[in-house]
Amino acid sequence: MLMTNTPDNSPSIRRSFRDLSDAEVGDIENVATRARSGWTGRFGWDELLRSQRVLIVSEAGAGKTYECQTQQAKLWKAGEPAFFMDLATLAGSSVRDMLGGEGEEERLDAWLRSQSEIATFFLDSIDELKLTLGKFDQALKRLNKALAGQLGRARIIITTRPVLIDRELIVRHLSLPVPGGAEPTAEAFADMMMGRNEKKPIDNAAPKPWRNVGLMPLSSDQIREFAALQGVSDPDALLADIRQRDAEEFAERPQDLVELCSDWREHHRIRSHREQVETNIMTKLKPNSERKEGADLSQETAIEGASRLALAAMLTRKLTLRQSADSDSVHASVAALDVSKILKDWGAEKLTTLLQRSLFGFASYGRVRFHHRSVVEFLAAKRLDALLARGVSIKSIKRLLFTQTEQSVPTVRPSMRPVAAWLALSQDTIFDDLVALDPAVVLNHGDPQSLRPAQRVRALEAYVDCYGRGGWRGLRTPDIQVHRFASQELTDSVKRLWDQGIENPEVRELLLQIAAAGKLGGCADIAYLAAMGRERTVRERILAIQALLKLTDPRLEALAVSIGAENALWPEALARRAILDLSRTSRNQQAQHSLGCTGKFG
Repeated sequence: MLMTNTPDNSPSIRRSFRDLSDAEVGDIENVATRARSGWTGRFGWDELLRSQRVLIVSEAGAGKTYECQTQQAKLWKAGEPAFFMDLATLAGSSVRDMLGGEGEEERLDAWLRSQSEIATFFLDSIDELKLTLGKFDQALKRLNKALAGQLGRARIIITTRPVLIDRELIVRHLSLPVPGGAEPTAEAFADMMMGRNEKKPIDNAAPKPWRNVGLMPLSSDQIREFAALQGVSDPDALLADIRQRDAEEFAERPQDLVELCSDWREHHRIRSHREQVETNIMTKLKPNSERKEGADLSQETAIEGASRLALAAMLTRKLTLRQSADSDSVHASVAALDVSKILKDWGAEKLTTLLQRSLFGFASYGRVRFHHRSVVEFLAAKRLDALLARGVSIKSIKRLLFTQTEQSVPTVRPSMRPVAAWLALSQDTIFDDLVALDPAVVLNHGDPQSLRPAQRVRALEAYVDCYGRGGWRGLRTPDIQVHRFASQELTDSVKRLWDQGIENPEVRELLLQIAAAGKLGGCADIAYLAAMGRERTVRERILAIQALLKLTDPRLEALAVSIGAENALWPEALARRAILDLSRTSRNQQAQHSLGCTGKFG
């Protein structure tokens, strides 16, 4: 299937790429996280097309196919020989058999005769699971044959996966001619990829002949632009809510952002984490309307099958799913969950159809994985909920979630803590057990925003009672979970618990974080006294100042004056951090003026 037209229903956004090292190619799941931290070195298609061999490695749904189709159409319109091909189809058809558009075969023949012009071939894995190791090898052989010895004049862009053997096959079949007629080797390929050619000094301005790149997640500006193109009337409000709820993981890929924009147009808000995950699952398990699937599989049945796989994955701690024996030739030593043993009542076509839905992403040949860890945990809890509804005893379910230590002390199984937290939202008896055994599970996992107000109060009181005595314990509640947990209903509880006296500074710090995240105005006095308290830890005082900033407390000016005047109360490291936090907040102009008047630290 060779295409020359860009999709009509996708927004046109100028995407960017970044060079990837070999280590980053193999760890593509964390690329998006690092990109959010401010990766530099991004570039666009103009720079990318200077290279003769490009491997684009990105997660499914990132937009690789659309980007390649768009660039192919752009080059074609400019009169250049440019061709887009599905690798799975190319494995069973010759290049000429795939030339179906007007003028395509003629333009290929003209290029072959020209002896000078550059042709661009985009090889894309549209249906990743259909592309076995043998098919990938065969597709590259067919392209090599069609180029008739003209590899040196071909620009080849392949959307590939983080599988080393893919690149080895590309070197074997589509390598660039080496000056002097030397035979290309895998070592030479690696040297070119990593810029390790020691024979010549590297010219940084020259185009790299071989390039591994990742398609970067959408930036804030791109999310705003994309949302406007999706018909969102107030994209700035959407972007602000995404940031406020730390929902970037559901907004940085075009495929996910389309659904998020649709949800926003209907509800005009980013819904709770629980609703986001549930909507994401339902959307990605819908039957594929763009191409015929191998078996009829309703959304409801797909959700049931995915939840069974998710529970098995969590119980066995095997998050990679083995679809076929093709995986054994690539990763024979890496354990994976055999889906046919979990869904024994499903046929092979039905299994394949499920794993081709966009909830799953390619892991390696014959293997897939869930896109988000939160999806696996949520679906596993959903499966346990369904089992309870079918009459399975709560005692049997609890045996999966809880265990005993060597001292016969009941505890939550570490690997099942997230599942237990999700299940606690619908099963009060699970919530009660978690609060009694390990209340940190309720705060740290699942979606504490979906707890009832009375449950939040109980969970917080149990947390303070469990961990408030003694010193440092290594407690850490993720910031996003604090934000989800915090609410105005906790104001009186925070004040009462604080006034009782809490030995553990980590627990006091959590209460200050809750006051800031929930903007608990009734806790402003607590924050002010903590900020000014000489006996408090540095982190505690910093968190207290941040809470006052969130509350735009009028005493910030007095605090700023104190920083400049009372050196004994403000150690230098603390004073520097406090000044930095205060100066970043334009709303507290009086405090900034007071800081400026002190002249402290220049």
